[in-house]
Amino acid sequence: MRLIDFNLSTVDLTPSMPLFWETGTHQVVPIQAVQLRAGQLILIPKSGVTPLTLNQLNARTRQLSGPTQLYVQTPDNVQPLFGYRLHQARLLLG
Repeated sequence: MRLIDFNLSTVDLTPSMPLFWETGTHQVVPIQAVQLRAGQLILIPKSGVTPLTLNQLNARTRQLSGPTQLYVQTPDNVQPLFGYRLHQARLLLG
């Protein structure tokens, strides 16, 4: 998913909505931080922390180019993100 597509599709959502990564086994892990590596925006999940909000993510990525691709850091590697869903007032990325 490109950053511009994510931003356009979430513009009307509640800014305080927390961000989570939904694993392949449907576990939900809070997004703790973001990193820019080699033109890729990598979301860093970590269990047991307070998740970033949509507003915090937007503030941290405001200066980035729209075509920047979104990824998530898994325990084994970096995987592309393809979308999200809303569940119980949370944004679940996957």
